[in-house]
Amino acid sequence: MRDKIFNNLRGIQREMLKIIGEVNSLTNNPDALENALDDVWHPHCDVYQTDTEWIIIVELAGMDKKDISIITTDEYIRIAGERILPAAGCRISYLNMEIETGKFERRIYFPMSAINRDNPIVSYENGFLRIAYQLQPVVERIIEIK
Repeated sequence: MRDKIFNNLRGIQREMLKIIGEVNSLTNNPDALENALDDVWHPHCDVYQTDTEWIIIVELAGMDKKDISIITTDEYIRIAGERILPAAGCRISYLNMEIETGKFERRIYFPMSAINRDNPIVSYENGFLRIAYQLQPVVERIIEIK
């Protein structure tokens, strides 16, 4: 009986991993599978481009800007920190708990278009972190055929 239960659980695990893999292959996010399995929460964000900027908006309600870190590499920008909601100092019994707390991280990969990665304009207002990179003009040059 015990072996049958473990075999059933292994089968369920294989099917779940198969489904996660299929969902992961449908997204444009290379971290989708990793994000589903790690132990941090991932804040919602919008990423879009205008005629002059590449913009990231991250929803971080209740955060103090000193508790948010922004790290970049050549490939991506990583926004991380920890949200701790203050307790009233008395015993709490939740009836509904939907606000994510604890450590968070969001990694956004830079676009293929040329942007000025050295001088982003960063602001934090009303619970929204806004990071804007100026688009760099595409420079064409003529190559002579010899």
